[in-house]
Amino acid sequence: MVSTSAEAVYGLFNLFLTLGTIVGIVVGTYLLYNLFRYRTREDKPVEGEVSLGELPPRQGFPAKLMISLFLSSVVVLSLIIGTFSTLEYLESPPRDAFEIRVTAFQWGWEFAYPNGLVVLGEGRIPANRPVKFIVTSRDVFHKFGILELGIGIDAIPGKINYYWTEVRVPNIYEIRCFELCGTGHGVMLGKLVVMEPSEFDRWYGSQGGGAK
Repeated sequence: MVSTSAEAVYGLFNLFLTLGTIVGIVVGTYLLYNLFRYRTREDKPVEGEVSLGELPPRQGFPAKLMISLFLSSVVVLSLIIGTFSTLEYLESPPRDAFEIRVTAFQWGWEFAYPNGLVVLGEGRIPANRPVKFIVTSRDVFHKFGILELGIGIDAIPGKINYYWTEVRVPNIYEIRCFELCGTGHGVMLGKLVVMEPSEFDRWYGSQGGGAK
């Protein structure tokens, strides 16, 4: 994967996909089995017909129902635990993570660095180092999104959200707003430039900051 965040997000997606596929196969197979087993045939009279307004006869201990409830509980709990574990991981950056503040506004992005440098539209971070994004909004709801890196952070006025990642591949990644935010939503684009660590240190030092 390109980044640790993409690895976590797509790992969670694969969990949902795998469990959903298994459930679909089991339910579909059981449905087809019952359709075939209980199909109407001329040589086999219909047994146990229930008239309108009557309860079906007692069938004994509902083993199938209990098995179904148990398996459903296992699936749901797996998805809940997987989801909250992933969110906890993504929102708990390492202590040595490089911090960058991202402020969304109609219709652009502002990046602020620890040394006081403020840049519009284009953020720069080092590759192979943990980076902590501190995200908020100046006006309305936005969402800081980079699809390739598995990043999607709500930018909410008056609230700060945290997210971290470590990008393994230096490149230029497109930033989009994933929340409909007004007439300029479609052109609310930006760039995240991921640089080699030594190259980033030189750039950051030239801007008045030191390597971190």
